[in-house]
Amino acid sequence: MTTKLVYLSDGPLFQDPVGRLGTFAKSASGLVEYARQWPGEVLVTSLAQPERAEAQKLGVTWAHEVHAANLSFVGTTSVEELAARKPAVVMHSVHGPLSSHLVTADYPTVLTDDWSPEVRLEVGLVSRKNAADGIRIRAGAMMRRRRIDSLARAAAGFQCNGHSAFDHYRNINDSTLMFFDHRLRAEDIERAQHRPVWDGSTPLRIAYSGRLTRMKGVHHIPPFLSGLERAGLPVEFTFIGTGEDAAQLRVSSPRWVEFTGFVDFESDWKSMARDSIDLMFLPHVQGDSASTYFEAMGSGVPVLGFQNRTLSPLLARGGGGWAVPMGSVQSAVDVVRQLFEHPQEFAAQAKRGLDFMAKIPFERVFFNRVEHLMSVANL
Repeated sequence: MTTKLVYLSDGPLFQDPVGRLGTFAKSASGLVEYARQWPGEVLVTSLAQPERAEAQKLGVTWAHEVHAANLSFVGTTSVEELAARKPAVVMHSVHGPLSSHLVTADYPTVLTDDWSPEVRLEVGLVSRKNAADGIRIRAGAMMRRRRIDSLARAAAGFQCNGHSAFDHYRNINDSTLMFFDHRLRAEDIERAQHRPVWDGSTPLRIAYSGRLTRMKGVHHIPPFLSGLERAGLPVEFTFIGTGEDAAQLRVSSPRWVEFTGFVDFESDWKSMARDSIDLMFLPHVQGDSASTYFEAMGSGVPVLGFQNRTLSPLLARGGGGWAVPMGSVQSAVDVVRQLFEHPQEFAAQAKRGLDFMAKIPFERVFFNRVEHLMSVANL
């Protein structure tokens, strides 16, 4: 019986000048864990031709690196070649280019999605320019939803990231698994349990981490910082990440704000969050299932953000932090003011987040995902 797990990327792999293959480091961390737990070969491939990239490209893990040694990479494949490999099970995004072929193949396929249709619509509407544009986006979203739901229904199994996607797809496919996408291992969360907890006697170190783009609500951060200044609250603020809005944020933010640029997650981000950040401000204007919510909480850093389809249920079901009405920067400032008045509330939410994440470390998430894949493959 074959035990080959094929991870079919919905985008191209990378290829360096000497022909070596790689993929995004965040994806690679999960693939390496699949290889550690899956009882057979894990093959990583794509329908697209590899994208040329320098060997020093940030955020990429290459096949020749030691921790990726148990993964097999094939630069590109086809429908016919995939069938010839006789996989035990294939994983592919429900939005990927081959999903409609996979659900009718002789082998089982588990499709995946990070967003519910409602979140995907919210993301689309962020870019609307006028009312007519909004109508067009909504019409397209309705058509896409019907097509995607049909594929999800036909798949042998489904895995989705977070409460919003799960609440949708569990009604579409009977074999639906919810997971939380993050990269914190049990040892990372345990280490954070011993960090000093902010007690109000020092400046509150606040950070934003993620893409510097309007979709993530970064345009709300400068007025948030101005509100903190007007309130006379002793805070520090750091932007972690890169994006198209970086230059504008540098212009519109106070001079005391720090910009780090790209920070490698394993080598620097985890220690920075644990040792140098007290509160994460993530003003996302839509409910995308951002891993930073989980990675902050698992570092002992509670989250402050807007009420949305990911943060609100996460906090209601055990996560640590505060959700204020969408777009209400003043409400976010008021939360920070209250923390200086009642720092014990901060300590309680930091512990709440750590306790929540201690139940779902990276290893446990992938144990559950592999167990689901094996059940679909009848292994």
